[in-house]
Amino acid sequence: MENSARPITMLFVYLTDKRTGRYEMEQEVTELWNLVESMGDTGVADLIIQKGLPFRETYVGPGKAAEIGEYLKTHKVEVVTFNGMLTSGQKFNLTKMYWDINPSIQVWDRVDLILEIFSRHAHTREAKLQIELARMRHMGPSIFGMGMVLSRQGGGIGTRGIGETNTELMKRHWKREMKRVTDSLTKLTDSRTRQIERRKSIGLKTVSLVGYTNAGKTTLFNLLTHKQKPVDNALFVTLDSAIGVIFIPELGKRIAVSDTIGFIKDLPPDLIDAFRSTLLESVHADAVLHVIDVSDRDYMEKADVVDGILSELGIPEENVIYVYNKTDAVPDLDRQQVADRTGGHPHVFVSAAKGQGIDDLLSALIPRVR
Repeated sequence: MENSARPITMLFVYLTDKRTGRYEMEQEVTELWNLVESMGDTGVADLIIQKGLPFRETYVGPGKAAEIGEYLKTHKVEVVTFNGMLTSGQKFNLTKMYWDINPSIQVWDRVDLILEIFSRHAHTREAKLQIELARMRHMGPSIFGMGMVLSRQGGGIGTRGIGETNTELMKRHWKREMKRVTDSLTKLTDSRTRQIERRKSIGLKTVSLVGYTNAGKTTLFNLLTHKQKPVDNALFVTLDSAIGVIFIPELGKRIAVSDTIGFIKDLPPDLIDAFRSTLLESVHADAVLHVIDVSDRDYMEKADVVDGILSELGIPEENVIYVYNKTDAVPDLDRQQVADRTGGHPHVFVSAAKGQGIDDLLSALIPRVR
């Protein structure tokens, strides 16, 4: 899969429920902006907002869809991105509507945007295959038609006026490609499983770092393992699972530590499933460190998002330790209040950037890796 990171000019269309409060809306828009910044040389031309429920045909109302068309006539935009998840029919209708204005226009939804970011940050063959699988699941056979191809990934079955014959060809090609990618990923998953089993067979205990994106997992990983994994204030920089080793003097033994993909609100199940092989490190870990940015006003809600994904992956709750990070940014933090909210769940307070609280973290790990 080609990974072409070229600048894109994007128009955002934000549909929100009428009951959504101003603060919640601002937070959601900020997260969308952060997603765009993670792409690199990509700019947002404008933001169009509509309040209400999604329309079956065009997601936004017909009047708003027409307003977007008028905007495209006078502004240079390559991609129109909607904040929700569009059906294939909605995406087709909108694309067809805007083709008359700009034949190269692309219509994305939230998943397409995340997949584009993934593709720009993927380095290993496994990560690229996982993105390709997620993309094909999300778009279905239409990924090879309609000209709606992300990251310049060509399917080669035409753009407009797809007839019944080409539609069937497209479906068969999609099924073949799905099988090809799935088989390749299965081999890599089997290899990763054997590595995990090999570590367990020699008695090497494992710890996995998980958390909402930008919680500081990689900074903590580098501190614990003395590695120099790149740290960036952007979403989804970590896609490829990294393994390091730390030594615990009290036990006189080494344990393996893995850093995995950061999570985000409303991460679609197809994306989680596609990255399941990478997340095997967390599923089979003896201890899972759930890193939480306690300086974030919404840290509790984001922690709940991650807890939900861990539950979906089948990770036992008793294996999880809450690691409240970035305490240096909140000098007046009421730690007792935070601790009370955990309901007695194991937790520690650290500052990975300042190297504070690491002894407490290692002490909390000992019972799980003894």
